[in-house]
Parts: sequence; structure tokens; C-alpha cells
Amino acid sequence: MRLVDQDAVLGIMAKESVAKVGDRSLKEIRGALQDKSTDILAGYRKHFSGGHPSGQLVLPENLKEFAMYVLGLVKSRALKAGREPSDRRIHEARMVKGMGPAELSLYLYPRMIALHNLDPSEGFADENGHLKVPHAIRASFGQVEEGGAYLVDNGQILLLWLHAQVSPNFLEDLFGEGVNSLQAVDPNLNELPVLETHLNAQVRNVLLHLEAQRGSKGLAIQLARQGLDGAEFEFARLLYEDRNGEASSYVDWLVLLHRGVGAEVSASRGEPGEWWKKSILTRLQLSGQRSKGGEDVSSSVANTITSITGAVGWGT
Repeated sequence: MRLVDQDAVLGIMAKESVAKVGDRSLKEIRGALQDKSTDILAGYRKHFSGGHPSGQLVLPENLKEFAMYVLGLVKSRALKAGREPSDRRIHEARMVKGMGPAELSLYLYPRMIALHNLDPSEGFADENGHLKVPHAIRASFGQVEEGGAYLVDNGQILLLWLHAQVSPNFLEDLFGEGVNSLQAVDPNLNELPVLETHLNAQVRNVLLHLEAQRGSKGLAIQLARQGLDGAEFEFARLLYEDRNGEASSYVDWLVLLHRGVGAEVSASRGEPGEWWKKSILTRLQLSGQRSKGGEDVSSSVANTITSITGAVGWGT
């Protein structure tokens, strides 16, 4: 477990899963992913983490982001529940088959950058000549601020989401003089104009950096103005930590894995299931937590979320 490669594990699981699309039901494929994830975490729990309390969710050091990435795979267009055109499912499944580790990790957990509160030095070179890239935030609506503007990049599409109350000054600095409302922004815009403003230069430099990471793939902006553009639904879909459709939130997903690991460990020890009885109240409380990104949850799950806040999904 000290030498396990998270990218390799995720790559194998993702490619094996999408290869079954068309041969097995999507529900069975998603269930198999949950079972495999439980097996991996239960194996670690049984053989390597005996010193932790039985009611605590424990993740291997090299698999801290594993659960979040698997949830991203479950929520991907190739495997997600609900209605989805079959040709789009097949396209996404074939795309996953051909992805390398870095591209796959970004696809399974999008990079989300807040543009409305960039530091003045971000988007420009530091004293060593390296671009200072803004820190990404967690892919959850709980992180979205009123009046904010966000880039969301999953390596395949790049959304620019603008809150309904975004500042007119921000819009003019980014899009040009006279563009001081969401309605004034060109709905067909796919790239930023070249302006003399500091903000415009910052964002264009960040976009060039993101495009350089895509290799031969081009980068085009898709506008998602709150309450105006259909792309806003795609923005909501990419917030993988939130509950959407039939898919659970990240908190609920951790609870589900926690329950499975506890049951498997208890069964292997011949215990009568006391672990589940003692923590059922905690789980019932957790099931009501949806889009708060892990606030007011049990210490076990809350600590797990806190430990990966700075590590999950930045596409590195």
C-alpha cells in the first residue's frame, strides 16, 4: 500500500468499466465500481490500519483522492444514471478508453477557478519566470459566492460561469467597455478579447496555461450565464461533490463506502454487526447532508474530507 499508484488503479478501473458499456447494465457497472472500491478500502482496513477505531473511515495515504475520483467516474456521462443519448454515452466511453492518467484525473474531477477574487500577482510570471496559477477550489456549489465568476475545466470542455449579480466593473474589465451586464455579453463568445486591463491579461494567461496542458486539443470557452444559458446545466453536472440527479453527494458516497467497509471487516472477524448498530444514528444524520461539502458531519467523514481538500482534483 505504500507503493500503490492511484493513477494506475483509477485508470484500470475506469477502462474496465467503460469497456462493459453495452454488454452490462449501467446499474450493474456502477455497483461493481462501488464493490471494488469497498474491497480495496476494506483490504487496507483489515491488513494495515488495525490501530484506528473501528468506527473511523481510514484511507491509504496514496489513495486519499480515490473515493472522490471513483464518484466522478460514476457521475460521468458514460456511466451516470438517468437519461443520456446513447451516442453521447458511447463517445464518452471511447474517450475514457484513450485517456492518459493526467487527462483522466482532470476528467473525473474538474478544475474550478474563481476569477472574481484573483490575487494581482496570479496569472503572471513569478521571480523564477514560472506562471503563478490560481488555486483551484472544490467542485461544489457550496464554494460559489454571490456575484462570482468561475472557470470550470475538465480537460474536454471549459465553462465560464457568471453569477446573475456579477459586478459590471468586472464584466467591463474582462469583456470590454460597454459590456456591463450579463445580457450584454456575446452569447456566442468562445474566446476573450485582447484588452489592456489587468484582469483580462490575467485570465488570458491562465487560459493559455490550461490550453498548453491539453496537448493537441484546442481550448474554447463556453459561456454559462446564470439564468440565461443552457450550459448552466452542464456547470451543475460538473460539481461532482454535490448531489445531482440520482447520484449521491461526496459526503453520502463516503458514508456508503464507510458502511460497506465496516460490514466487510466485521464479517471477516465474525462480529455480529455491532459496529453498524453503534453508528447507525450518525449515518442517518449524515444522509441529510447534501451540498455543504462536509459541514456538520461526524468527525470520521469530516476529517477525511478535510484531509483531501487541498489535494483532490487539481489535475496535477
